[in-house]
Amino acid sequence: MNIEKNVLLRDYVSFKIGGPAEYFAKVNNSSELAEVLKWAKENNQSITILGGGTNMLISDKGLKGLVVKLNLNKLEFIGNKVTVGCGVPLALFLNEALAKNLTGLEFVAGVPGTVGGAIRGNAGTYGLAMGDVLKKIKYLDEDYQLREIDKDQANFIYRHSIFKEKKWIILEADIELASGDILAAKKLVEERLQYRNDTQPKQPSAGCIFKNVRFEDVDLEVLKNKNVEIDKFAKFKKIPAAYLIEKAGLKAYKMGNAQVSDIHANYIVNSGQATFDEVMMLISFVKQQVRDKYGVQLMEEVHILL
Repeated sequence: MNIEKNVLLRDYVSFKIGGPAEYFAKVNNSSELAEVLKWAKENNQSITILGGGTNMLISDKGLKGLVVKLNLNKLEFIGNKVTVGCGVPLALFLNEALAKNLTGLEFVAGVPGTVGGAIRGNAGTYGLAMGDVLKKIKYLDEDYQLREIDKDQANFIYRHSIFKEKKWIILEADIELASGDILAAKKLVEERLQYRNDTQPKQPSAGCIFKNVRFEDVDLEVLKNKNVEIDKFAKFKKIPAAYLIEKAGLKAYKMGNAQVSDIHANYIVNSGQATFDEVMMLISFVKQQVRDKYGVQLMEEVHILL
C-alpha cells in the first residue's frame, strides 16, 4: 500500500485546476482498496473517490483526508453481457464492445471519463444514458460493506443517481448490450466523434458545466415570449444550456483565465492558469445572467469539491 502526501490534484483532472490532496492513493484491485479503506478508518480520515477526473472542479486549497484514484479495470464479456469495473474508460469500453460486434453503447461516443463516474452522473447523449443499459451495480456502502442493487433501485433520472445522494463507492456493473447492426453502429460512433471534435473546445475543461433544461422544469410559454425557440428542442424535450448562455451574450465571456468557450457555450475552459475562484465566479455570473434574462435557474452538472 502506497499512500502519498500532498499530491497535486490538478494533475489528475481534465480542468487542470486543484490543490493538493492531504493523502493520496492509487488503487488497482479490491484488496488494495480494502487496505486503503482500513487505513483511512484507523486514521480517522475522510475518503474522496477520484475516477477519470473529467467532470470535477477542485478547490485550489486542495482536499483534506484521503483521495483514492480508483483504477478497477475489469472488463469481462460473456455473450452480450458485460461486467465492467468503475475505472474502465468509456472510450475503451465502447471500442471493446464494438470489436465484439455488440451495440447499445453508441451514446457514450466522445463522452470522457470512466464507467464509475458515468454511472454516478447517469451520463449520456441523444436521449440515452447509463441507466438504460445497466442491470446491476456492485458498491461499498457507508460502512464499506459490499452491496449490490438493480438499476431500478438506483434512482436514475437525468444526470442523477442514488450515488449522488449516498457516500457509496461504485466498484463494478453488469451491463447488457445487443447484437445489432454493427456497421451502422460503427458509422454512428464515427459521425458522433467527428461532430464532438468539431464542436467542442480543446482547452482544459470539465466538460459541460450545466445540465440542460428539461421542458417540465420551466414555463415554456414564458420562454417563447422571450424568443426562446422551444420547437427546435422538442425531440429531446430539453433546452440546451449552451443555447441559453449564448443567447444571453456570454459566449467567450472571460473572468481572469476562466472563459466561457467561444466554441461551445456550456463549456468553461481554463485558458491558462485559471483559479478555482475564477471559475466559480464565472459560473455564478452565467447563472445570474440566464436567470435575469430568461427566468431559468441553471443547475451545475460539474462535480465541485471543496
